[in-house]
Amino acid sequence: MVRSMQTTTGANTHAGDILMAGLFNRLQDEIDARDEPGGLSPIDLLDMPKALATVINQIIRKNGIKLEDIAAELNQSSADTKATLDELVEKGYVRRVEVRDQIWYKAHFGRKADKVLSSSIWSSLDDVVEEEKP
Repeated sequence: MVRSMQTTTGANTHAGDILMAGLFNRLQDEIDARDEPGGLSPIDLLDMPKALATVINQIIRKNGIKLEDIAAELNQSSADTKATLDELVEKGYVRRVEVRDQIWYKAHFGRKADKVLSSSIWSSLDDVVEEEKP
């Protein structure tokens, strides 16, 4: 039994159509994410200078931190800490996040190794879409 639903625009649609659209959106997001820079990995922490690794470890432990707080923890000036954080943002290891009109810094972890996506997935999805059509 397929139920008809009404979208926010008032159009009637089937639940299957909404689920399929969500699936395609998630797949597209996954494909787009593959094009983004790598992010932080445990090996990166081992390879970077101790000062940078210390900053990232503080960010990871606190699950995000403001500039002033990390500067105080590291006994550095805000300007020196900002320069370090800017370098980490540029390398893709840290990202800036606005929370309640304040800038926080959060670790940006890299994706796990890519798994090979079978080329037959698209034909399988096409088959499912064709089956759902009335």
